[in-house]
Amino acid sequence: MTWEFIFGRFLTLLLVCQLCLILWNLRVVIRPKAKLPKSHMKVSLLIPARNEEGSIGACLRSLINQDHDNIEIIVLDDHSTDRTRSIVESQGHNIKLVEGESMPVGWTGKNWACHQLSLYATGEVFFFIDADAVLEPSAITSVLHVMETENVDMVASLLRNQGTSFSSSILLPIVNHAILALFPASLIHRSSNPDIALAFGPFIGVSRNAYKKSGGHAAYPDHIVDDVQLARSVKAAGYQQRLINGTDLAMTTWYSGFKDIWKGFSKNAYGALSYRTSLSLLVTFLVAPLMALPFLRLIAGFFGASVPMEVLWQVVLLILGRFITSSVGRDPLWGVIFHPFAMLFWGATLFWSMIIAVTGQSIEWKNRSYVTKPKQKKDLTEDN
Repeated sequence: MTWEFIFGRFLTLLLVCQLCLILWNLRVVIRPKAKLPKSHMKVSLLIPARNEEGSIGACLRSLINQDHDNIEIIVLDDHSTDRTRSIVESQGHNIKLVEGESMPVGWTGKNWACHQLSLYATGEVFFFIDADAVLEPSAITSVLHVMETENVDMVASLLRNQGTSFSSSILLPIVNHAILALFPASLIHRSSNPDIALAFGPFIGVSRNAYKKSGGHAAYPDHIVDDVQLARSVKAAGYQQRLINGTDLAMTTWYSGFKDIWKGFSKNAYGALSYRTSLSLLVTFLVAPLMALPFLRLIAGFFGASVPMEVLWQVVLLILGRFITSSVGRDPLWGVIFHPFAMLFWGATLFWSMIIAVTGQSIEWKNRSYVTKPKQKKDLTEDN
């Protein structure tokens, strides 16, 4: 029995387990039903906007068309230098536009903008919505139904990516795939560990009470990954959350071209893993390469290398898993063939994210410069 035989069996078993995890996660991460009963709760739709002239009009029109009646829409203009403000004002429909204040030392721009929005909000539930997100008319009603029936105070959603480039169509689907294929989603619901929490910034629903009691965005104002950290703070304060399949509810652009995607992932990846160096190295040098290895061995076969039949089965398992997650995310299925490249790209951005954080380098984002790791990482259970 050779090491190659042992490794081949191990990898095949691992990929079978991964496929089973995907199928199990699809049962756990529920897709809200259509035509749900409406809630009477007042909700605040909160949109931070900084130079969003290309997207905020579509976003606001989707919010105006929500089938939930008791809403207020508040947009914070974060010192935009384009037509963002005039586009918001042209929408009418009682949209409240507020001028963002100068950002204090020790904050990131997104945290500061969302914190200011929370001070204006009067609803029982806050929805933080990115300016490039477009919601289906039933989105707010669906999330409120999950909150009420599941008795939770925060709902995060898997989102549909609106691919605007070739790069975004092949690289961004890895976000939903990574959640469904590499992480037991039930732990988000059952574990009290605040590190096991998740949220995606373009569309987050959280009760007013949970937001205030957890400290909201002010709890960790300098954290570069505002959405995930908010979820951790809410869980640390003792509140329950749910992750849902919101690909039928909300669509976002995320990032556009290759350069933008690289910068965005590099900014967030290390912080999303709680700045854990050992976990980041494991993902970079073990998980990502393993998920790409069968494809690489298959390609090597075209150049004369020996390709065991087991490698073909491994490729089938990987393609099947990615096909399922891409179908769930309503991503272009032709992007599945680029799966190994996407996995290696993800690992590379995570490694670079760790390097720039550990070395204290800053990164430019929205015309602001940030150090991606706080100078002193707080204990998530403190003061909550």
